[in-house]
Amino acid sequence: MKPAKKLSRRSFLKGVCGGLVVGGLSSFPLTLGCSSRTPRRLDRPNIVLITLDTTRADRLGCYGYSRMTSPRIDMLADRSVIYRRAIAPSSWTFPAHASLFTGKFTSSHGARYDPEGTYVLTDTIDGPDSWRDLFRARGMGKNERTLAEILKDSGYTTGAVVAGPWLKTVFGLHRGFDFYNDEGITVINGKQASAVTVQASQWLEQVSRERFFLFLNYFDPHYPYGPPGDFSYAFLPGDSQPEEGERTTEQVNDLYDAEILYMDLFVGKLLENLKRLGLYDSTWIIVTSDHGELMGEHGKVGHGRYLYQPELHIPLIMKYPGSEYGYREEDERVQLIDLFCMILDRLNIPIPPDVQGSVPPHITHPVFAEVYPPPALSRYGHWRALYTGEFKFLWNSKGNNLLFKPDDDPYESVNLIEDYPEKAMEMEMALNEFVATLPKPGEPMPAQEIDEETKEALRSLGYIN
Repeated sequence: MKPAKKLSRRSFLKGVCGGLVVGGLSSFPLTLGCSSRTPRRLDRPNIVLITLDTTRADRLGCYGYSRMTSPRIDMLADRSVIYRRAIAPSSWTFPAHASLFTGKFTSSHGARYDPEGTYVLTDTIDGPDSWRDLFRARGMGKNERTLAEILKDSGYTTGAVVAGPWLKTVFGLHRGFDFYNDEGITVINGKQASAVTVQASQWLEQVSRERFFLFLNYFDPHYPYGPPGDFSYAFLPGDSQPEEGERTTEQVNDLYDAEILYMDLFVGKLLENLKRLGLYDSTWIIVTSDHGELMGEHGKVGHGRYLYQPELHIPLIMKYPGSEYGYREEDERVQLIDLFCMILDRLNIPIPPDVQGSVPPHITHPVFAEVYPPPALSRYGHWRALYTGEFKFLWNSKGNNLLFKPDDDPYESVNLIEDYPEKAMEMEMALNEFVATLPKPGEPMPAQEIDEETKEALRSLGYIN
């Protein structure tokens, strides 16, 4: 695929503020302009942390995309610190969120694909029997201390509303949350953004007078790319939606972008509710993603099997409370393990000594990613990625190593390994040395009992007795 034509961020926002009319959709109100700012630094602000599941950075307007997929997020970005080169630690949901919650890489927190693992996705959602060997994992180490646990111990009321199947309570990422809503997740594409915003807003009403940490997971831009209602036609030419097995790559991209637009609407409604409750200015709002998505690059669609740049380059947008920071762009590479540390550092909460993240601008760890798909899911083996300067080295367990310059070649279409053999060898040695230093994960958490709502939903579908 060819890169979309890039617009300047300011030009993009100017166009958005002039009105939004996309593919027959009525314009949605955009009322997220700057409100009055508290002229002081809040020591312990409220925190809203949002992951836009499966959302690649280059599909948001604030990262230069020409389509109006994210007008409300872009307006939030207009008064935020934007990290231009944020990199996911893995290319699928479970290990990436575990890294966000522990400040550690997959090799150390342990949440990953495992052909012998006790976490089986189809034990909790509707899916064919063939998925049992495709989507199986081991859990996070039982002794890991999560971000929610630390914030709860520091006086925060903690809540979460999640939409993705791998974030269901049974898989253990709920640790430390006083309130954890995973209702309504019974299929692979989770629940819609509208439900996430409604459920989160109800919780905010209850805790508006408390110091809170709210984690939200929006899941819409995820296979099988089925935006609701008229959103299906936001970017598709014509007035008909092709059947799933008949879609061209271009049509899949159109539907993926429409899913982001739908999600953006309800992120905007959440921000409006924060304003209505008088919480917006005093809240630290962080928007990021767990990983991106291949949308035709390398002939692939999806994620979790490779570590190409469209899967790893994620947004990271921070709207600080009060007048602490205005708009600023940062070019240093950061990762979700660093976000764990950045949150604790900003709150003056001690960072656990065993975490692997750092606080920018003093990143002390290699920028690294890893994924270990089982043979049933991918015949291409395991992957590890290391970033050094302008280069990115991809190690492959089957010997198909790759070398790219992702800033110059964001879709990684040109393998440079024969042009820079010494650089590739040097980075492979550095990668192997780093991996050897990573502490091994502790004993994994066993899968928990499935909740009654999920059991009832699966019974109605005939999957359990």
